[in-house]
Amino acid sequence: MSERVGMASVRENGEDGHEKTYSVLFRQNKKQRSKTFETPEAAEAFKNSIDLVGVERALKYLLDEQPQQAGMSLDELAEKWLAAKKGAVTPYIHHSYGRDYNNWIRDRLGFREAAGITERDVQDWVDWMKVHPSATGEPLSAKSIGDKHTILHQIFKWGSARTRGLVERNPCKETELPKRSKKKPKGLRVPELMALLETGERIGDRDTADLVAFLAGTGWRISEAIALTAASIEDEGDKLYVSMDRIHRRMVGFTEGGKSEASEGRRLRVLGPAVGFVRRRMFDEDGKPKSPGDLVFTFQDGRPGPSRTKPWNQTSFRGRRWKRLVEEAGLADRGPTPHWLRHTHVAICHAAGLTLAEIMRRVGHDDIQTTINIYGRMIDEMSDESALRLDMLLTPRPAGEQVIEGTVVVEVAAPRETPKQR
Repeated sequence: MSERVGMASVRENGEDGHEKTYSVLFRQNKKQRSKTFETPEAAEAFKNSIDLVGVERALKYLLDEQPQQAGMSLDELAEKWLAAKKGAVTPYIHHSYGRDYNNWIRDRLGFREAAGITERDVQDWVDWMKVHPSATGEPLSAKSIGDKHTILHQIFKWGSARTRGLVERNPCKETELPKRSKKKPKGLRVPELMALLETGERIGDRDTADLVAFLAGTGWRISEAIALTAASIEDEGDKLYVSMDRIHRRMVGFTEGGKSEASEGRRLRVLGPAVGFVRRRMFDEDGKPKSPGDLVFTFQDGRPGPSRTKPWNQTSFRGRRWKRLVEEAGLADRGPTPHWLRHTHVAICHAAGLTLAEIMRRVGHDDIQTTINIYGRMIDEMSDESALRLDMLLTPRPAGEQVIEGTVVVEVAAPRETPKQR
């Protein structure tokens, strides 16, 4: 039976005036044993190896692979990958890559030679993440584990490309990842949406109510709505359209384009109460038309002193204004998030009879399969009209009675009598 994983500790040796060494204490075959190293980094690396794969395999790595330390470590490979990614992704995403690597990969595998990491090592690491507590005290979700694994997979994929040849293979291809439980998207019911809008007016927070109405009336994300400028509004009198030209990204600010190619530049008709709110917001506090580059959605700083118009950011909206609005509307027990407004819009579109293709274009998905994957269970109920048609087709009826088949009215012929029936 193998020794328990995670039972090693590091001890500093030596007194003043003597060269220090560092011992890793562990149990093997029910006996206390130790290995001594010259540097704390080497000792910590061996301890981490024991924590990850157990004593026997850690000792094997120490004996068999130590002579190969001249090879590139995973830390070195990851550093090169992050440097290559720096100009290819946003600063926020680049920061999240580095953060996840440091928090979940470095101490487990970073000290190892990249070329020596096997499929079993990667699987052991994934299995460790399933039970290791995160910052919240709970194990990582299946999605979070998949995200961490994707980072390691991309590091090896980049390094093993023939144009680089930094490692020979990618050991992440056969990993068995935990299955993600697909949750049905949650949305607000129409009375709950109306309660939010009415509450915003009641408590004097029209800025938040206007933004909520726009999100529910367009299906836009917060990052898209708070970046909307006056130049992107087309008012045709009986119709109002908005176009998406840019987005607000965390740690970056306003950038050109959208979240996806389908989102970027799409023109959308605004519906519901949001039409009036957008028209009103085309003018500043003094009643003057806004300049083309002015933001449509802003909020008034409520601190003492002169009123100040400020641009929204996702943190201030979610953490302060949205939270208060939900509580005042009596919806705190439901726990809605701002993203529920996007789901609410999809549900309303479906109830109004829009096809999947129309919903796909409205919410800015690249292909219809994305719409089906995300919202399939939300919009799988057929319309009353479709249900009536199907019911009429399935219900047996007397010969000659008219039945609706699709959009064509046909007459059901009487069944022919067989010789036996005669």
